[in-house]
Amino acid sequence: MTDLCTLPAPADTVYLALASGRPAVLPDDDGAVLVLPAQSSTPELLHFAIRYSSGLLHAAAPSAWLDRLRIPDQPVLASEDSGTSFTVAVDAVDTGTGISARDRARTMRVLADPGTVPADLIRPGHVLPVRCASSGRPRVWERAVELVSAAGHHPVAMVCRLVDDRGELLDDFAAAQFAAEHGLPVAAWGPVQHAL
Repeated sequence: MTDLCTLPAPADTVYLALASGRPAVLPDDDGAVLVLPAQSSTPELLHFAIRYSSGLLHAAAPSAWLDRLRIPDQPVLASEDSGTSFTVAVDAVDTGTGISARDRARTMRVLADPGTVPADLIRPGHVLPVRCASSGRPRVWERAVELVSAAGHHPVAMVCRLVDDRGELLDDFAAAQFAAEHGLPVAAWGPVQHAL
């Protein structure tokens, strides 16, 4: 997946960025993603995420976390199941329309708060959680949760697919260029380790 042009940042660089609530870039065969601890979401960071993505922001979280909040899976026919594990989209109850960067940042923080109860969320909304598996081959969603958890945050990650000015997904090379332009570390695939 990587070559000499897309070597990932040292693990401690990614760890320090996420630990301090800043985003990192995670390459993926289906298109690179921006990863941020959901509990660190601010209007400014979410505006950045919206600007450089398709605008669809996900909250990747463990299945048990979403079950506790009574967030159901999106109903689909078995023959139409994409395997992505999307749930019903949600908003925090105290947001406006739910679509602004400020509203979605608030929803991300509410989703990541261990004190949140089901009544703190309304359904459907404008943040789309992704149910993460606890076993099996990790996808980009599970990897994002592992990274933010290893950096000391609650296990909910804001994840969005990065796109270029034409709306096309970023491959590894383009993702490395994007990360360099914006001063973001690029996470590597492989076992997540605490760097400090």
